[in-house]
Amino acid sequence: MNAKIASALLVLAATANSAVAQQQRVLDERVAKSMPTSYRGADCGIKPNHFKVGSAAGYLKSAIETDVPESRTRILGQGKKVLNEAIKDNGQAENPAAWYYLGRIYLTEGDVYGADSALARSAKLEPKCAEEINNYRKNAWVALVKAGTQFEDQKNVDSALAMYREAGAIYQGSPVTYYQIAAIMNDKGLPDSAAAYFGRAADVGTNAKDTTEIKVRDRSAFNQGAILLSKKDYAGAAGAFEKYLKWVPGDNEAKRGLAAAYRGQGQAEKAQALEKELVAAGGAPSAGGAGGGAGTQDLMSAGVNLYNDKKFAEAAAAFEKAVAAEPYNRDALSNLSNTYLALKNGPKLLATATKLVAIEPMSENALKLQGEGYKQSGKVNDAVKTAESVLALPIDVKVADFTPTPQGADIVATATGREAQTPSGKAIAPAQVALVFEFLDAGGGVVATQETQVPALKTGAAQDIKLNAQGAGIAAWRYKRK
Repeated sequence: MNAKIASALLVLAATANSAVAQQQRVLDERVAKSMPTSYRGADCGIKPNHFKVGSAAGYLKSAIETDVPESRTRILGQGKKVLNEAIKDNGQAENPAAWYYLGRIYLTEGDVYGADSALARSAKLEPKCAEEINNYRKNAWVALVKAGTQFEDQKNVDSALAMYREAGAIYQGSPVTYYQIAAIMNDKGLPDSAAAYFGRAADVGTNAKDTTEIKVRDRSAFNQGAILLSKKDYAGAAGAFEKYLKWVPGDNEAKRGLAAAYRGQGQAEKAQALEKELVAAGGAPSAGGAGGGAGTQDLMSAGVNLYNDKKFAEAAAAFEKAVAAEPYNRDALSNLSNTYLALKNGPKLLATATKLVAIEPMSENALKLQGEGYKQSGKVNDAVKTAESVLALPIDVKVADFTPTPQGADIVATATGREAQTPSGKAIAPAQVALVFEFLDAGGGVVATQETQVPALKTGAAQDIKLNAQGAGIAAWRYKRK
């Protein structure tokens, strides 16, 4: 290896090691400063029961009370030395006080991992000290979480993550730590890790009493379900959403996620039960993880799933509410018409298909639905007239995409030439067709109008229609033949 390259690599390695060491010192200092500034013995009543353990307690007291950093370091080292001797050489491995004071010395040094191990051993040997030990852990935890939040505010996520990891090591009783880690992992594009940490946050917070921790717990379970659903881990998503809905039973967005997870596992009946709840919730906008009624998209999704399951009455109920919420929604009217067709409900099919034809009068499918409505309603003459209109239709217009924007809306459609005929079967020559598109607000008011010319099209020939309308509040469309 080139000497200059080798030298540069050594410099880089030294710099990296120095950065890690600096970060560790910051961690150590924050933990150490979170400890009490005056000495207190064990409030839980454990006694040293060995002169070396008692000596270590004295060293801890001296270290806390000295104002000289170098002396503190030396004294704490002496305390660790005598405790290790007592544990290894003097039969004090089962003495909870030995581990208790060793854990506190580690905390005063800022050594989170050493403290965690020692304090866990002490609490196991003497459970009555568990609460006191937890309080020392929480002191360190609060300092580290606060530091992590500050680093996040400064956009220094790597340092924030280091703080949260240390916080999770010293105290495992709060969902906040794991939620913060999960959020960073998600932002880093690591969904597997994010889902795992969100799940851990939800588990840790199962019995939360604090209002903030309850909110964090709930949000964690919802987020885990959403991530796992997007990864098609349907079983995992179902478990997360089920857990969340026990805590927040009225959240319709979570119900929709759980229904999708059930369908992903082939559990159609469970999904149907939830979709019926969504339909019953009505057409108010969904609150996105915070309760609220089912939005139109929820109703449409539920209706389509129920229709595919041949639950036509339930599907009709969903589409009816979607139409009630958005009377000019072409897709909702089309789905409702087809559902009434499946139910063989002629009068309702006729009424709905007529509204559909008023939106898209050059649609072969809409006209056929209207004609079937006339037929099922016993209106034979009207059924015949509609069939003749279908025969004479020069083009079939299908709107493929409608995209509202804050400033207007875009429409993409296709006109396809048909083999038009008279009622007697005589061919009708292709002819140019002028269409007038109206862009509507939610109440049906016309916001903008655009005209387009479709050239004479031979049978099977297609012509794209692309329109852009300007005007705020556009929510729907319709067109008519000029």
